[in-house]
Amino acid sequence: MVVGATAFGPVFNQPRPASRDTLLLLATRARRVGISTFVQTSSARGFLSLGRRQQLRYRLGSDWIYDSRGEPPFVREDYGADLAHIYALDQANHWQLGQQVHYDQSRANATRTGLWLGRLGYQRRLRPAHASDSLSQLRLTVLGGLATDARNGFHDTGFAYGLDAAAMLFANGPAAAPLIVRVLGTRAALGPRTVQRLVAEAVGEQAFLEQAPLTVQGRLGYRSNRAEDYLRGSVQRIQSDTLAAQASASYRITPYASLRSDNSLLLPTRAFNYRRLSAPADTLQDLGYRQREIDTRQELRLSRPRLQSSISFSYRERSRSYYLENSRFLSPVRFNAALSREQVKDITEQTTLWQGDLTWLPTARHVLALLGTAQLLRVDAPSRDNQQTRDEAQHLLRLTWTGRWAGAFRTSLAVAGEYRQTVFIRAGLSSENYADHLLHWEPGFVWAPGKLSIRSGYHLWVSYQVRDRPSEQARNRASRVLEQTQSISYQLRPRLLLLADYARRENRVGQLQWQQFRESPLDTSVTHDLTAGLRQTWNGRRGGSSLRLGYRLLEQRNYGRAALLTDAPTGPLSQLIYLHNITRQHGPELAVERHANAGFNLVASVWLQWLRTFSTYAPGRGAYTGSSYTPADLDRETKRILPYFELSAEWRLGRR
Repeated sequence: MVVGATAFGPVFNQPRPASRDTLLLLATRARRVGISTFVQTSSARGFLSLGRRQQLRYRLGSDWIYDSRGEPPFVREDYGADLAHIYALDQANHWQLGQQVHYDQSRANATRTGLWLGRLGYQRRLRPAHASDSLSQLRLTVLGGLATDARNGFHDTGFAYGLDAAAMLFANGPAAAPLIVRVLGTRAALGPRTVQRLVAEAVGEQAFLEQAPLTVQGRLGYRSNRAEDYLRGSVQRIQSDTLAAQASASYRITPYASLRSDNSLLLPTRAFNYRRLSAPADTLQDLGYRQREIDTRQELRLSRPRLQSSISFSYRERSRSYYLENSRFLSPVRFNAALSREQVKDITEQTTLWQGDLTWLPTARHVLALLGTAQLLRVDAPSRDNQQTRDEAQHLLRLTWTGRWAGAFRTSLAVAGEYRQTVFIRAGLSSENYADHLLHWEPGFVWAPGKLSIRSGYHLWVSYQVRDRPSEQARNRASRVLEQTQSISYQLRPRLLLLADYARRENRVGQLQWQQFRESPLDTSVTHDLTAGLRQTWNGRRGGSSLRLGYRLLEQRNYGRAALLTDAPTGPLSQLIYLHNITRQHGPELAVERHANAGFNLVASVWLQWLRTFSTYAPGRGAYTGSSYTPADLDRETKRILPYFELSAEWRLGRR
């Protein structure tokens, strides 16, 4: 629980809209995501003006994930509610008095939280003498109240309080970025547990001299969170502290060249401490880790009317080290053994990335783009028991050509080559060392002559994964993936559109013999998705509506080898077969949309689906030692009728 903010967001953070004095927004979304799984979210939020100085804000919401096969059937069932009342004490709205009520319940986790807070706020302009600066302001807020929390069979109640102070100063004018300083602290004492939060940050930007080419930005922040919960008869405290610093600078070398530098430092620490609630409770070991993250990026960019290019260098380092506190009063030998087990997880990751791109316009209708990257990831684990020490290298070169032709015809072609290599340094995982060679081929076109529009795209990539060790060559794999999309539309009437979409994905995996450059097929999967229909639209002063009626076919085919078990008294017990598993889903599809400038919005669709799963096979020669089936298993098929639906509705009520 965070004092002053909830899962639905803080309720005091926005001023009252000036265009309306009453507003209610109802929203609901529901859809089917599986054979027996449904998702539903609904909310109601708004505000009510009780006069020139008073306002009432409220939020209600629910979030469900339902699975009819479960016991109980609900996977997640969450509810939340917020109510806030704000009263301006003076005509200038400098002083505000208010209160907030919050309720949150999760039936799946058997938790309930409640909160009542009183609020006293003060705000004013920082530069009242400057008539052009109406945005610089100071805000102070004091919170205090009661909090309740029920979970794990415990029901705790305690005081909650907090302070929020923020200042925003536009020292360089409203067009420049402001200087922002904020401090937020909250605390809730819930019986034996304490939940507290502290956030402090400062953000600013400064341009040196007027029309100067150098601009410097900076950010400094500190965040501390303390959360406590029950665990095995003890109270577990998770103490999280993070210190962050960021510095950026941009320098305009010439009108066509600029240099930018972004640098950040992050120092997070985490501590897990335990205190027993009773004598027979387990004594848990206090532990934690310290982490350091360094991120820097330097970029040089050139821009000419027909030529644009950039080159950048990035470096990121993340190191984490674990430590133990001897809270169980172990002997030095046992404590050092426990510390060594935790320090196995110590790790350092270093990522170096070079990236360059070049875009050239030889003519007004044609564009050539070249992209190249080189990346190295080095993972170092100091402990000899951690086998994750490795190097990962990646190199990519991509060339893209885009052209426009007469008759509203556009073509594109992309060719890319990629090389990846992974090397484990320790001997325990050296058998996993491999090199991956990838090739990409991506042609496509768009043709839109008048009422007809055709879009087509293809993406073929081939991967050859080769193991380093000669004894692991049987694990070499070759894979080919082909994705293609076709979209056709034709305007039958001004508001009647004919639509047809087709998508196909084919994935072939085979065993690779790299020296002979030969492969044996292992598994193949093909997916077809076809949709065709008509769309009618209506437009009016209050909004627009549309109705789409069509038919959809989704088919998935898996090809592979298996063994057919036979009950013949003589001969082999199994026989090689080439098995085809087919899942076919098809049926009519209806979609309705209503978008209004104000009022009711609706997006709904339903797909009445006939589902059928079955298998076919062809006999092969010899035996097979993999997956095996009986003829009765392969003769089984499934037939069902399932309506897949999706609904999103919003209803906005209000008056001027």
